[in-house]
Formats: sequence, structure tokens, C-alpha cells
Amino acid sequence: MAAQEPSPTLTQEQTSALFNILTHFETYDEIESLKDPNTISKYGYPFNNVTGNTPSPASKNGRSSSPAGSTKSSNSSKSWRSAKSSGNDSIASRPAQISASDASVAESPILQTIFKRVPLTIPGVREIPAEFWSDRLQGLIKRFAEADLSESYDKAAMGTRKTLATAFSVMMETLARGLLGGCPTSETGGRSEKYDLKKAEDLEKSFADTMHEFVYGGLFDEMTEYLAHSDDLDAHSPMMEAVIEYEIIHLASFCHHVFVLSSEGPYLVKLIESFHGMIPYAVVRQTLRMSNAATMISAMLKLFLSKLSLGSISNYIGITRNADDGMNLLQRIISVILGWDSAEFKKTTDRIEKDSNGPSKAAMAALKEHMRKSPKERATAREESKQQSRSIVAVILDSADPELAKSLSEEQHTKCQEYLAALLSIRDRDEIVGVVCKSSPDLFTQSLRDLVAGFEPYIRAIHDKVDLREHITDFQTFLDQFIAVSKGKKVEGGAADQKSEPAKYSPPSVEDYADLLRQNKGKLYKWLHYGAKSAPEVTATFKAWADEAIVHFRKPEVPVKGSSSHVEGRMMAQLGNLFSELPDDKKKEILPAIDAHAAYLDAVGQISRSRIQDIVGGESQTMAGPGIFLMMWQSLLDSTLITPSTVAGPVRRGKDVTDATAEGKPGSSSEGGWVGVEEARQAASKGLPEAPDGSSVIAALGEAFRKTIAATETTDDVGSDASID
Repeated sequence: MAAQEPSPTLTQEQTSALFNILTHFETYDEIESLKDPNTISKYGYPFNNVTGNTPSPASKNGRSSSPAGSTKSSNSSKSWRSAKSSGNDSIASRPAQISASDASVAESPILQTIFKRVPLTIPGVREIPAEFWSDRLQGLIKRFAEADLSESYDKAAMGTRKTLATAFSVMMETLARGLLGGCPTSETGGRSEKYDLKKAEDLEKSFADTMHEFVYGGLFDEMTEYLAHSDDLDAHSPMMEAVIEYEIIHLASFCHHVFVLSSEGPYLVKLIESFHGMIPYAVVRQTLRMSNAATMISAMLKLFLSKLSLGSISNYIGITRNADDGMNLLQRIISVILGWDSAEFKKTTDRIEKDSNGPSKAAMAALKEHMRKSPKERATAREESKQQSRSIVAVILDSADPELAKSLSEEQHTKCQEYLAALLSIRDRDEIVGVVCKSSPDLFTQSLRDLVAGFEPYIRAIHDKVDLREHITDFQTFLDQFIAVSKGKKVEGGAADQKSEPAKYSPPSVEDYADLLRQNKGKLYKWLHYGAKSAPEVTATFKAWADEAIVHFRKPEVPVKGSSSHVEGRMMAQLGNLFSELPDDKKKEILPAIDAHAAYLDAVGQISRSRIQDIVGGESQTMAGPGIFLMMWQSLLDSTLITPSTVAGPVRRGKDVTDATAEGKPGSSSEGGWVGVEEARQAASKGLPEAPDGSSVIAALGEAFRKTIAATETTDDVGSDASID
């Protein structure tokens, strides 16, 4: 009788690859699910109905008829952390009683695990009133979901929200791996005496050593003490100098990827520039001159959040309820900037409507009618387009009159797609303005007031000891420089006729952003030094929070400086158990996908290291920065589904439209554009391995992984009780 073949088991490398696959797909799936209006209602703590008062669904124009989310001050709102004692005006510090159902992991276990263990425990955030979560923020998220903002698929281009959402997803999955799997230890188990800033290997080692010291050593305590006496963080140790250089390179790479390599980059720069130009910095600095912290905070809130209209007055005194009370300064800025965008897109629709060779009036009318359909009907059209391998334009026109799509020329189809993209972009901005600026009750304004109320004691403590005007000026100067760098460098002699042709610019390099960060890092050091030196009570509070937050990133088998009975990082062992419970045939089916992903991670790690070496070598301007997370992010963008480019044709992917933007989007026109940016984008992706298909792994273990996270998440750990009095 033949011996039975042993059941496959996972090596450490395979387990790490499996963990990477599961966290990557689960995190993005949870973020994408927020597009469903019902998701946030099932999310669980802290978005459960703590106060029994949840806003009713918003109507199509972003308004609600519910009185929830009153615009009165939130200072009297009940917090989910009660005060230490009656009559104490200090920060609330004790956790309120929370039922197991309140703190359940619910529909989004990874996001909630991150949320509960880190952001919700931050001093200031943990004192925010319960209504902020269950009424204000939950209401805003639900209203945005109900607005049914457009998809990249329909616009035939990668949208701004898709770009930012995928970036956020990769950041969250990285944090999740640290919380669930524990922070890896360094090979040397701590810092070294020397690091070569010109060697990529040494810079990577400095990061591993620093993380080891933060999580398993006492580096955070050491740093807070050091910053109280010095504003030269580089001089702390060779390890700190090296890791700062490592982080500068990665931050510069992130900025370069967002604002240069992404087709949405120029538009994002334009948004930042517009918003930056409308902030009244001079008035802000004048307000900060007030010596009394309470008066200063009140004046700042009045500057940005006060509304002076008949509706706001009648709502306040009770004559009306939920009447349109106008906009405050912040809402007005948002409305104006998005209004400028809409005006540019309107030019695109007008141009196409007037084009004698453009689509027929009936075709454009059908596209406009599609805008007025329900979210379910628009989603149905999108699914039909994917299943039938027909463009979204063709499916929309077929639903109105099958002859419309048949009569389209290739050029007319392209213009129809541009027309649809412009209509969708206008609708998106109208919906965003409706939710943020014109909703009643005004959840946006009240949310900001709640945030300020939570951080007010810390603002008071810092304002009493630190001149914040200087730091506001530093921030303004940094943004000015950042915008200037992001616009690129003028190419000498780039225009044949300076009177008739716009100036030509070359795109900024990774080194340009790195130089900007190096020039301004001293401003951040100064801010940290003044805070640690002048407001020790605030420093002590955040130090106590960090000491408790860090334990969530520890592996149970690693020795820790000091003592800690609370450790996390047990998910790796549980993954082995999940895999062992699979049938042998299923194990053999998914092992090739796991091995392929392990090889992919190794390959992108080597590419990232070589890119660091290119930058520190300083031989040329680099158009591709390091960072495995950037490559994982790009893989999400590349896999995004995009409508076919012709009436009938294959569904495209994000990698097929890397240079495409919605026609008329500010900052995307060729006027004053970058020279050679298309080549730079192609060069950045050249040689990158394609992320392997992990769908078989998700099908086999995705649901079990989700349940495992939910089962291991505890409800009795809501963070430090430290506060300032």
C-alpha cells in the first residue's frame, strides 16, 4: 500500500505572503463597501446608535428632515468617556460602559480593529462627544453614499476619489498588518553605532532598528525627553539621522507618485492651491495674538464656522427648524472651488453640444437622462456594460433607442464619452456641495465644532505656552514652496514664440520633493521642541497614550524592555491554522498563488531598494521612487475596471488609461503642461512585475480570515485613561 502524501504546510515566507494577500484585499473591500448607504449602519462601534438619535437618510439634494445633529454647541453633549469627577472641567478620562454589541466588529473588522486600537484612543479624539460618531459623522458618510458619486468606470478615466481611496487602503492595510501580525524585529535587535547615508541597505536597516526600538524598546520615552531639550532631531543618534533620511525619501516618493505620476496629480495641486489661496492667514495670525485661549478658540470658530443669515437666526430661536441657514467661511470656500470646477466642465459640455460633427441631440439627451436615474438603474447599466463588453455610452444609448448607438461614429462615441464624463463630474460636485455645504441639519459644521471641543484642553495648554503664529507662518511658507515645486521647473527656451505659446515645464522629480522636505524639516523639529519644552503636561498625556498604543504592535515571543502583559501579533499563527483546516486539494490549488505573491513581494522589495540607491547616489533626477506600498497602491489602480474605448470592445483596466483625465478638469489641460510627463509615467512603471491574481486565495480563506479577526477582537481595551487637568 502506497504511503499517503503528507498534507501541505506553509513556510514562514508563504505565511507572510498569505497574510499580505488577505489584508490587501480585505482592507480595500471594506473601504469600497462604504459606497453602500447601509454599510455604515452595520459598522458597529462607535457608529452604533449610542444616543438613540441617528439622522434620517438624506434626500437627493443632500438635505434631511430629521432634527438630529443640532447645530448648537456640542460642549454639553454626553461623551462616551465620563469625567473623572463631577464639576471637573478637565478632559474626560474614564471609558463609559459599552455593551458587547456596541463594540462588535460588525461588517468591517480590519477598519474597526484599526479604529478602536489607535485613532479612538488618541487624547482629544477619545473625548469627542458620542453624538459626533453616531449622528454627525455617520450621517455624513451615509449622505455621501446616498449621493451615489460617479465611478471611474463610467468616466473612462481614473478619478480623484479612486486615487485617494486606493492610497488610503494601502496605508490602512500596512497598519493592519502591524496590529494583527506584530511589528517585525530588526536583525540586530536594536540600533547600531554607524549608518552609511549613501547606502540603501543601511537606510533600510535604520528603519527596521527604529521600529524595533519604538515597539520593543523605550525610544518614544527617550525621544520626548530629548525634544524637551533640543530642536535638532538629527543629532539625537546616527540611527535617527539615517531613519529621517529614509522617511524623507519615502515621503518624497509618495508626493511624487500622487502629484506627478498620477494623472490626477495636477488637479490635486490645483485644488490645494485654490484652497490655500482662500485661507485668511493674516486674520488667523491676528486671532492667535489673543492671550486668552478661550477667547481665541471662540474667535477662530466664529471666523470659519459662524453663519450670518436669516435662516440661521430663525433656526436658533426656534421659529423654523432645518431652514437653509447659509454657509460659513469654510463651506463657502469649498463651494466656490468646486463651483470653479463645474464651470470648466460646463465649457466641455457646451463645446460638444455646439460641435456640428458631434453626437446627435437625442444621444446627448439620453446621457442627460441617465444622470437623473436611480443609483440602482445606473449600477445596472454599468454591470451590463461589463458583461456585454460594450461601452457604458453604448449601453445607455441602447436603453433609450438602440439605433442611437448603431449610428455613432468612432469620433462621436469618443465625444459622447467626454460628454458623459463632464456631466458626471458636474453632478459629483453638486452633490458634494449639497452634502457638505447645503444640508440641513448642518452635520459638517457641527462635526468640526465637536472636534474642536475634544481637543480644546490641549489647544488651551499649548496656546498658553507657545506662540502659534510663528508655526502658522511656517506652514503657509511650506505650502507655498510645495505648490511651487509641484508645478515643475520651467524649461528654458521651451516655447518657440513666448508671445503666442505658453511656457513649458518639466515635471518635478523625487529629489525635488526630497529637497523640499529637507529644507523644511527644521520647522517641524522646532514645533515639536517648543511643545515638549513648554507644554510638558500635553507631552505626558500623549506619551501615556503612545505607551499603551505601541503594545498592540508587539509580537508575543519578542522580549520587551520593561514589562507588558498585553501583546498582540498572534494572527500569523492563526493563519497557519486556517490553512491547515482546508482540504488538501484546496491547499494545493492556492499554494501556487501564495508562492507567486511571495515572489512578487520579493521582487518589488528589490526594486524599492534599488530606487533608494538611485536617489541617494545623486547621479540623476529620479522619476520613480521606492516603497513597496506605492507599488501595491499602483496595482490597485492598475486593476480598476474602465469602460471599453469603443462601442463594442474589451473592458479596460486602469493601466490602460494612465494618462487619461476627465475632459475639462482643471490642471489637466495641455496649456502650461509638463514636457515628457507621459514618458516619465511609462518609465516609472517599466520593469514592475504585475501583481499576481489572488482571487483563489480570497475565495478559499477570505471569509474565514474576516471571522478570525472578528473573533479575536476584544471589547475591554479602549485605550489609556491618561489626561491633562
